[in-house]
Amino acid sequence: MNMIGIAIGATGLLLLFLFVWMLALSIRKKRVEQERRQREIALRKAMERDRKMEEEQRVMKAEGGDITMILYLAKEAERTNLRQALYWYHKAAELDNITGMYGIVRISDRMREDLVLKEQAKYWRTAIDAHDGVLQAKFEMAESLIHGRGVEPNLEKGIFVMEQAAKQRHLEAILFLGDWFIAHNNPDPSPSTSTEWFRRATAMRSNEGRMKLGLNYIHGLGVTADHAQGCYWLERAAEKGYTPAMVRLGEIWVDHGGSGRCIAYIWLFLAGQLGNDEARMMRDKVALNIGVDTVVGLQALSKPMLKRIRENKVSKHSLIKALNKLYKRDIPYDKFDMSPAMMAGEDVAVEGEADLFDNLDQVDAMEAPMMAELQAEAAPLDFSQSSVSPSTTSSQAITSPSSDKAQQ
Repeated sequence: MNMIGIAIGATGLLLLFLFVWMLALSIRKKRVEQERRQREIALRKAMERDRKMEEEQRVMKAEGGDITMILYLAKEAERTNLRQALYWYHKAAELDNITGMYGIVRISDRMREDLVLKEQAKYWRTAIDAHDGVLQAKFEMAESLIHGRGVEPNLEKGIFVMEQAAKQRHLEAILFLGDWFIAHNNPDPSPSTSTEWFRRATAMRSNEGRMKLGLNYIHGLGVTADHAQGCYWLERAAEKGYTPAMVRLGEIWVDHGGSGRCIAYIWLFLAGQLGNDEARMMRDKVALNIGVDTVVGLQALSKPMLKRIRENKVSKHSLIKALNKLYKRDIPYDKFDMSPAMMAGEDVAVEGEADLFDNLDQVDAMEAPMMAELQAEAAPLDFSQSSVSPSTTSSQAITSPSSDKAQQ
């Protein structure tokens, strides 16, 4: 019995020892597992902290204008967050990066319901074409920057791009700059710069440029006011059938006495016959102040001019010279004529424009038959109801201030 008891006791002690040993192993294993987990948590936190720091550094570099980092962040965000990708692509595009521009266009195609983004994408498509050297796209891009169409307004950059297009002889850009430097909303106007841009437009044979250069001379914008030179450039444009210039001539000449009203009527009559509604209304108002017979005579004088304008057979200066002779005006067209040599200069000289102005001998050859036709059509007119003497020639009757006052 004692041996059995001893065996049972020894077995019990052994089992107790095994239990304690297994318990110790279990506790140790739990502690090791807990320590491992704590190390993993600490490692993850450290990695997350490093990742955040790295991300902050990337963002800081990108915000500072690092184009490589901007594009990296845009590409990463494009996988999960289109709005964030769009933000970074905008950053790149604003730095004139072509990849950024394409990124905006690409995302806009995936977000078709966003109308604002659609308008922005339209601007950036234009910017891509401008980047490729398309002059019309440069002009449109500059306009969008100045007026804030599809992009935040950037006046300084807009004018810079506009000047780039203008220096490459884009006529619309040249005319825009001429208007801009005398615009009321220009914070830094320069009338003299406006006049120089309009001169460049006239060198490109632009009738709008001629008209606006003439108006600058009329109003003394950037130059000393010069009525004769202003009328010269307006009439150069009007000779080519440009009706807005004819309307402006009507406004300018109407206040210059009897002969001035007659010249105003001629230009307004021509513009009205060429389809300008504003000119027709002004013409009728002028007619009230010059008498019916004079109106009939002026219309007869204007018809051969109208015929040549419609047929595009008006040589340079021919109408100016005709009106000079009819009304004893002194508009020295030779003095105001700008030859290529006079226009030579930086960003202005034009290759292959030696024939910018026609031969003056051709003008004289054209003027003789034109004056004959004017006199032939004017001669049969009946001025019996007018205070003008029948013995007076048509041109003298129309230019006589005394007869004009009598008719009024």
